[in-house]
Amino acid sequence: MLLPTFRVLLTGEVRAQSPTLLDLVDAPGCLPELTAAEAEREHGTATVDHERAEADVERPHTALDEARATSALPDAATAQDAPHDRVVRLRLER
Repeated sequence: MLLPTFRVLLTGEVRAQSPTLLDLVDAPGCLPELTAAEAEREHGTATVDHERAEADVERPHTALDEARATSALPDAATAQDAPHDRVVRLRLER
């Protein structure tokens, strides 16, 4: 979840495909391996070095905090009513 979050904070663009986001930040070295294991085993357990993975997660958390601090996005959603209003309008048009 961290890489898509970086993408949104830094660019405002939503993209959830982790392999395409690896160059966005200094991603942990084990991330390509974890992504491949996840894709291969989708709902199973991956055979990775858990201590290494935990250590690698610390660095992106620091970068995420920095991205949040410098993001131009507002702290809260500003268009909360717009999706609801659109759904109501579409339903009334039927």
